[in-house]
Parts: sequence; C-alpha cells; structure tokens
Amino acid sequence: MNPKKPRSKRKTQYCEETILDCIRVLESGDVEDLFEIIPRIGVLRDARFHEHLLALLRDPDYKKREFAAYAMGAMGGKEFLQPLQEAFKKVERSRGSAEEELQLAIIEAIGAVGGDEAVKLLVPMLKRPESSKANKKLRKWIVESLGAIGQQGGERSLETLLEITEHEDQNLRALAISELSVAFWHRPNELPESYLRRIHELTKDQNATVAESALSALQSLADVGCRSAEKLFAKRSGK
Repeated sequence: MNPKKPRSKRKTQYCEETILDCIRVLESGDVEDLFEIIPRIGVLRDARFHEHLLALLRDPDYKKREFAAYAMGAMGGKEFLQPLQEAFKKVERSRGSAEEELQLAIIEAIGAVGGDEAVKLLVPMLKRPESSKANKKLRKWIVESLGAIGQQGGERSLETLLEITEHEDQNLRALAISELSVAFWHRPNELPESYLRRIHELTKDQNATVAESALSALQSLADVGCRSAEKLFAKRSGK
C-alpha cells in the first residue's frame, strides 16, 4: 500500500492543477468557460494569469474584454489599473449596449482593485458632460465603485463621496449619501463626525430624493450600531 501524501503536498498539487486548468481556459478563449473561472482566478491570483488577461483585454471581442476586466478586478492587482484605464479610453468613444457593458466591467474592476490610484482614475470620469443618458449611467457606476473602495477603507474615495453630496445632480447626491453609509456598516462607530453631520444636514434637504436617502442612511447606520447616528435619528424622528 502506498503511503498517503502529506496534506500540504496534496493541497499544493490541487492548486497547481487548478491553475493549469484556468490557463487552458484562458488560452482557449471560450467566452462561456472564461466567465465561469472568474471565482477561481480571484482565489488563486497566480501571476501566470497576467499575460493572458492583458491579451484578452486587448481582444476585438467585447465579451472577452469584459471578462478580462472582471477577472482583473477579482485578482485585485494594482498593476492592472493602467491597462484598465487604457481599455476604458479605447471604448468610451463607442456607443451601444456591448460598449456600455464593457465600460461597467472596467469601472467595477477599477473599484475592486481599490486604493488612491483607482480613485484618481475614477474622479476625472465624473467631470464629463451629463447631457447624454450614457454619461448619467457612467456617473452612477463610478459613484458605486467609489463606494466599493470606501468599504475597503479608502479615505480618498470617502472624501470624494462627501464632495459629491454637494453635486448639482440630485440623484448622484442621493447615491453618494447611500454609498457613504454602506461604507461604514462593518465599522459604524468609526464614521467621522463630519460625515455624520453632513448626512444629518441632508435629511432636511429641499430635494425629497436627497432627504429620503439621507434619512435612510441615518437609520441604517443606527440599525448597525452607530451610537451617534442612533441619537441623531431618534432626534430627527422625534422619539
């Protein structure tokens, strides 16, 4: 009878086999199979994936580029930020549902990578004219990605969301308030007083959408244990 392999060796062998299986899928370029391996790529984060993902991000097929963006976001490497920025610039001149899906994938990937470098890429995108419906969608996605970075503890993204609460677009302001509160759900009592004061102030905003978003944010923060929010919410609701 053969002796059992040590557990660490079996685990290493399994990981290596899984990595090689992912590489085979990356090389095949089968779109359906590509999207299925994103969770494994995000767990394994093997450097051997990089070259394949960069090649797929430049592929003429929009779905392959979309996959590459999501996979890069799953891996979370800062080295992907520049290629993602270049891919965004290339696609932003196009119009259509496929292009929009790719833009969303890239923006979400940048948010997933996180950090101040990611915020620096996202903020200029907010300054595009809001005349078109596509640009309004783009802004919404960017604010949501800033929220994702904020949940990771990104201070610059939180400062940017606070700034957006003064934006002329009421829907964008309401979304920024919501994203600010969500960013502190897992650490409610670390919410800076200046942020909380701003949320409380906006519960009295003349725009109903903004006021409702602020009140909902205050309530949700109180519900997850933010003591300062509990006091303000009780005061605001007359309890």
